Amino acid sequence: MLEFRCITNPINLPPEWNKLADNYFQQIKFLLHLEKFNPCHQRYYVCFADTKLVSAAIVYSLRLDIFTFMKIKSPLKMHIVGIPCSVSSSGIFGYPEGVNSLKEHIYKVEKGLVLFLNLENKSENDSVASGQTLPTILFVNHFKNWNSYVSALRYPYRRRLNLINRENKYLQIEKKSCVEFSNEMYKQYLNVYDRSHGKLEKLNFEFFKNLPPEFKLTVCFKNDEIIGWNIALEHQNIYYFVLGGIDYEQNRKYNTYLLLLTSIIKDGIEKYAKTIELGQTAEIPKMRLGGTPKSLYMEAHHSNSLINKLIKMGSRMLEYKRILENTNAFKEENT
Repeated sequence: MLEFRCITNPINLPPEWNKLADNYFQQIKFLLHLEKFNPCHQRYYVCFADTKLVSAAIVYSLRLDIFTFMKIKSPLKMHIVGIPCSVSSSGIFGYPEGVNSLKEHIYKVEKGLVLFLNLENKSENDSVASGQTLPTILFVNHFKNWNSYVSALRYPYRRRLNLINRENKYLQIEKKSCVEFSNEMYKQYLNVYDRSHGKLEKLNFEFFKNLPPEFKLTVCFKNDEIIGWNIALEHQNIYYFVLGGIDYEQNRKYNTYLLLLTSIIKDGIEKYAKTIELGQTAEIPKMRLGGTPKSLYMEAHHSNSLINKLIKMGSRMLEYKRILENTNAFKEENT
């Protein structure tokens, strides 16, 4: 027999929650951080089968453009099953049958539009609209060190990488704690946010400043001027590129974004991470450095049957349609 519960504060989540979670972003410690520094009316659903926790979900509410990938203004309040900080993790997890049961429960109890983000499989449920969302770019690390990685790249990509590093040898890359996050860095985050196509929640300054100590800040300086930065996380043999900011005027001169992106790959290789997750934006530059896209899916359902039919009819307008080039970043013997 299945039992469903809705919990309004992550401090009250059952201890089995973390054991069921797939990754750091679904765990209670990070959910407490989000609750404090990015409140979006979060609520947490759990499904028990004979007292055993079999699935769990994080739901939050925002007003967003439903046809965001078509750049059409279409503001609508929606209930999102996901992590409220723009990472590629799914907001629902657990045993497959439990996940399906919990999905149906959420559709029943959440009134209005419900949107599941970053699902690993396309829905086979005919009553929902579904399609692709932004892929996440994964770098599978089998390299002993940075030099072996560079040597494995095909010539055009290796030449470009060496050129960027050579031209920018006078820039400084420094590792810092997130407590040193500054107002200038936050402005650069807003620069990136304002240019992004798939806008979700806008994070506030305190979110970055108070990140748990396992999050590491990398800053690029030109003399004493901050021209870009990123935040990364190492957890369970995965090295995550989490968030970043750029001064776009300086980026045109120094390729700051690519310089910081290569620093993520270098750090991940040096930490012997099995996988470096590069996130869901700027797919082509990341693939040219050796990343491969992993398809992710979304599904949507409205509690009003008429509106739900209209959403299903327009489901192709909901999804991400960009066709990615086959970059073949590595020499054949290394693929």
